Amino acid sequence: MRSAFADRGVVRLEGAFGRDAAARIRDVVWRYAERRVGLRLDDQSTWPAGWLPLSWKGVKRNRAFDALVDNPSVTAALHGIFGAAGWRRPKSGAQVLVSLPAPGPWALPDGWHMDCGFERPTWPVFAVKLFGFFGEVGPRGGGTMLLPGSHRIVDRYRSTFEEPPGAGKANWQPFLRRHPPLGDLLMGATRPDLGRSMVGERYEVEGVPVDVVELTGAPGDVVITHLHVFHSASPNTSDTPRQMLGKAVHAASRQ
Repeated sequence: MRSAFADRGVVRLEGAFGRDAAARIRDVVWRYAERRVGLRLDDQSTWPAGWLPLSWKGVKRNRAFDALVDNPSVTAALHGIFGAAGWRRPKSGAQVLVSLPAPGPWALPDGWHMDCGFERPTWPVFAVKLFGFFGEVGPRGGGTMLLPGSHRIVDRYRSTFEEPPGAGKANWQPFLRRHPPLGDLLMGATRPDLGRSMVGERYEVEGVPVDVVELTGAPGDVVITHLHVFHSASPNTSDTPRQMLGKAVHAASRQ
């Protein structure tokens, strides 16, 4: 686990918290959505066009979401990445990552970023991001885009600065442009196929393989990523809502 994570910065755990726990999460999320804005999973007539006018703040700490971490597969993976006593059980709630279908066509997003700045050392691992599926998410279904392997390029990039820069588009985009062909991802939507052919590609960047991955999965699956793996939200042009959770887990000795 540790070597795989060091190489790719991403590990997938299929069926980590199981379909029953996924169903409980789904019930909590959609009961809340119906109560707040009348949104129902089984009734497309209730799905608004455009941005979903709903804050998930009132439900993000629901105990059903604890299944994302409190299962043997994820616990064992975190032990492998951080060491058995090397991580802290998160106290904050989970992000509810629900996006409704929108008219196509699907286009490669340009919102590539990290959930931190370059000032944080890549090693030892200071934090990871968990993505958990509580519904089926297929291709073009709004699953988060990832660049496995990019954390290794970030590690090298940081060494070129006496004081590495922080977060923000003004720092993230120059990094991508400095490492072709990663910079091409920012312009993927201008291609004739709107960048779809770039999904699934593997690029060699300074001898490091970097993949362009669209997260898909089944209820109960979990994907763990290093916070230095670049990622982006993506359009949902399928016929069903994206149903995912996100949660950060930090090292026990967080700096």
